[in-house]
Amino acid sequence: MRITLYTGMRLGEICNLRNEDIEVLNGIPCFHIRPHTVEIDGKIREWSPKTSAGTRIVPIHSKLLEKGILEEFRNSGPYFFSELPISNFGVRGANFELIFSKHKRRLNLPTQVTFHSFRHLVSTVLRNQDSHIRELWIDDLLGHEATHKSQGTTQYTSAIYLQNLQRVVEAITYPDDIANW
Repeated sequence: MRITLYTGMRLGEICNLRNEDIEVLNGIPCFHIRPHTVEIDGKIREWSPKTSAGTRIVPIHSKLLEKGILEEFRNSGPYFFSELPISNFGVRGANFELIFSKHKRRLNLPTQVTFHSFRHLVSTVLRNQDSHIRELWIDDLLGHEATHKSQGTTQYTSAIYLQNLQRVVEAITYPDDIANW
């Protein structure tokens, strides 16, 4: 939950993070969300983000680094969360929604809250910031195809500077009762 709260990443993206997808770029620790192949029970399976915009770099929020997220999970195997079970269809973390449902009851969250709700929360938090964060940067961080691009943006913007994405990630803040989940 913490990863999605501070990055807006999709559940499938988090479940399929490999240790090699954690990189330090220009001094900034990042998750690199990208297609890859995996062997499961002797079969080669492909995994890729939901959309082409889903292939992206996501800076790791300082709160995640402070909580020791890299040290906690990174050395557990080839995947960041290597303990997640794999379904017969090759889906990593297929039972995570069930586990999440039990956890949300312990947190007294409403039944209509889903894991994906946190992704929407991140978008809402960022779009309501009183700062100089551009919509294009938010879309890039979340892996959304931006539909509001101007012709100039579409023609001449090839990549968002990593430092700007880091500013976007660090703009994600919560009250202590949420931040400590």
